[in-house]
Amino acid sequence: MKKLLFGFVGFLVAVLVGALVVMYLGVYDVGTGNHDNAAMNWALDMAMTRSVARHARGVKAPNLSDPAMIERGLRHYRAMCVECHGAPGVAPGEIAKGLFPDAPDLSESASDWTPEQLYWIIKNGLKFTAMPAWGPTHGDRELWEMTAFVARLPHLAPSDYQAMVERAGAGMGEVGTPRQSK
Repeated sequence: MKKLLFGFVGFLVAVLVGALVVMYLGVYDVGTGNHDNAAMNWALDMAMTRSVARHARGVKAPNLSDPAMIERGLRHYRAMCVECHGAPGVAPGEIAKGLFPDAPDLSESASDWTPEQLYWIIKNGLKFTAMPAWGPTHGDRELWEMTAFVARLPHLAPSDYQAMVERAGAGMGEVGTPRQSK
């Protein structure tokens, strides 16, 4: 049993030393064109999903149905998010083409998260993605406004989104190009 334990510890030390050598020598390509294998992508996605769920447990969402709150969230979204995530009927902008992993289309994926989880992501950002933490530059009220709007995105047709933009007076030049139907 002792030999087995020492062998296992030796193996772990060898793997750790090998990993440190690879990191130190800069062998691993950290460019966004170097896509990891499916197993690594799965592991990172699972870790991110579980981490968000765990850290958002203590968050309590306010009432997110106030139209004025959603409109203010739309303004924030257009100023800070549409370039990477797009919007209903609006493709992401040029910067999104260089991201890896791709920024999700929130009009499709926001419903995968609870409002509390969306808030946590918006506030804290996500490592190993281009998602910034908006918490250092925005207060809780603004973060919840963004959350209220993002939570509505999966329920908006392109015409609904455009009507909201026009009502909000936020229609000054759409970022990105019309989204191609899939």
